[in-house]
Amino acid sequence: MVLSEQVWLAMTFVLSAWVQAARCQAFISKEQEIQMSMDIRNLVANSFDEDGLRFLVPGIIRLCFHDCVIICDGCIDTRRKVQGGNNGLANTWLPLKKLYNKYENICSRADFFALACTVTSDYAAERGEQEGLCVPTPGVVPNDCRTNMEILWGRRTCAVPQLVTPVRNIPNANEDPYKWFGENMDMTPREAVCLMGSHTLGKLRSNETGFSGDYTPQMDVLSNEFFTMMASGTSWKQHKKNVVIDEFPQTRFQWENPDKTFTRVNSDMMLMYDLGKLRQHGEAECLIEPLPKKKKEKHCKKQPHWAIVEEMAADNKAFIACFGAAMNKMMRNGYKEGELVPTGQIIPPPLPDTTPAPGTAQPGPSPPVPPPRRPARRPARRNRNKKSRRKQKSKGRKRNRLQLVGNPAPTPRPQAGPLSLLTNLLSI
Repeated sequence: MVLSEQVWLAMTFVLSAWVQAARCQAFISKEQEIQMSMDIRNLVANSFDEDGLRFLVPGIIRLCFHDCVIICDGCIDTRRKVQGGNNGLANTWLPLKKLYNKYENICSRADFFALACTVTSDYAAERGEQEGLCVPTPGVVPNDCRTNMEILWGRRTCAVPQLVTPVRNIPNANEDPYKWFGENMDMTPREAVCLMGSHTLGKLRSNETGFSGDYTPQMDVLSNEFFTMMASGTSWKQHKKNVVIDEFPQTRFQWENPDKTFTRVNSDMMLMYDLGKLRQHGEAECLIEPLPKKKKEKHCKKQPHWAIVEEMAADNKAFIACFGAAMNKMMRNGYKEGELVPTGQIIPPPLPDTTPAPGTAQPGPSPPVPPPRRPARRPARRNRNKKSRRKQKSKGRKRNRLQLVGNPAPTPRPQAGPLSLLTNLLSI
């Protein structure tokens, strides 16, 4: 008996899910959490690329964000032809995978991704303290510039990532961030701005996205520098780039400062400015700085939420706190209340999924019952016979003539009441 490919995939999915559920612990102790956090921190601090950048700092934050689109399930499809938005994440996953093999019998891969994201965010924020970007408030212990991100357990890992994981809607460089975060992660405009602040980490590489350049001078430090460079009145101008990705020539438009040392993409500039309807390849129809000199050029208007960017640019502590709160919300994406628990508590079994399958009609409220219709009044029947109508008129005239002559209408006979009856009886 030969099984079809679909049956084999289903059996593989069920078997791997059963194995994963059996090998992961239902209880994570504080000692295990501390040991895993220390190993992740050492890996992040001692991993450098050819440019001397701690590449795992921006890589793990990006990995966690891409993993939590739809649901945080620890599955990233790194095949370029299937999920191009994940280009470059294999360089982050490979060293992280070697460390996860040490703890795969303790927690799920989805929980390990979330823990790595928390540890890396705290490490990058501490780097900002060392650089003097975050001055602690006297008398506050611990330092109030930490992200205060929570550590929760209970996330489920999909069984066969490249076979059953749906293609995720990774945002591209030309999408409105307010709209995308609101529709895909239920984020407020303030939370969307804070999550976009993660672009202060890392750099753009042309072989991954088609864009190139640095976001900020310190690419492994979590701070509000990404916003200060946008809100300080820096002149930004859009430039055309011709690149080759996967052997295909493509065109990109990216924003650069006057020295061409730092870069922004359209989604970054949309945090503050309304770029209007983008032309081909993402070319904006307006200028940001300097003011237009030609009659055909116009200045980009500010977004309604531009004041949030100004607020984050003015206060690094406010940005770090907002970033941590938004990341906590993002790493709970796809899970219901009570499914994720803190360290030291027993992880509950997964709740039944009541979400209808794609393509099925969702039951909605029953339509209101209309009130019963009143029967229409039957119109009075009219006698259409002209002769009968003439007879009725003549009878009415005759009756009126008799009354006028002196023949009054007969008086009605009084009805016999109780008193009259009693009188008649006595007379007998």
